[in-house]
Amino acid sequence: MNFLISIIVTIILVAFGGNFIKKHDNFCYLLTTLLSILLVIGSYTGVIWTMSPWFTSTILPILIKNAFATAIFVIVMYTGAFKNGGKLIKFLMPIRAQLSIIACILTLAHNISFGKYYFVSLFTAPKTIPTNMKAAAVVSIILIVIMIPLFITSFPSVRKSMKPKTWKKLQRNAYLFYGLIYLHVMLIMIPLAFTGNSTYIINVVIYSIVFLTYAIMRVNKYMIKKSSVKLRQVV
Repeated sequence: MNFLISIIVTIILVAFGGNFIKKHDNFCYLLTTLLSILLVIGSYTGVIWTMSPWFTSTILPILIKNAFATAIFVIVMYTGAFKNGGKLIKFLMPIRAQLSIIACILTLAHNISFGKYYFVSLFTAPKTIPTNMKAAAVVSIILIVIMIPLFITSFPSVRKSMKPKTWKKLQRNAYLFYGLIYLHVMLIMIPLAFTGNSTYIINVVIYSIVFLTYAIMRVNKYMIKKSSVKLRQVV
């Protein structure tokens, strides 16, 4: 349910705060960075787990387990799947890069927080973690490798210094990134869903609907574009 809540919250924030994000992007990056630093410090010291039960059971999982950042990535990826010229793409495209940067910062905090155990164990004591978590950790490392260049080149100043063709080619890696996010989540959640845990069963269903619907929409948009190009060439 954390993911569903995160998507709802993200949609509300983007709908009402989109213009603020566009106008005050640096402030949003600073705020996100400070939040991420607090999460990392709190995770390493254990302080965040000693806070009120309401916070640790409701707010913290959304942030520390990356549900909120993933929900932001969902908005970013769906923007590219919406119909060109439509109201949604016109509203979201001007803040797509900003949302991506915010999501990347939060994702780095998530990986640093959980990496202190899973990444370290993967290389020093792999037998101490379940097979699915080892696979999830490997996928997570690949995700970081793909995400860093996407993150850096999302800043306008960096984008302007690159050739448009090179930038677009690099940004195509985002499709692989989105697919690996889904794989990473499924590796963690499916084994727990198979135990009969209703929370994880619901999560698997929600993640699958969101990501598979995006895949269908994106392929459909590509096919329409391809057909349109062929038609123009014939004419």
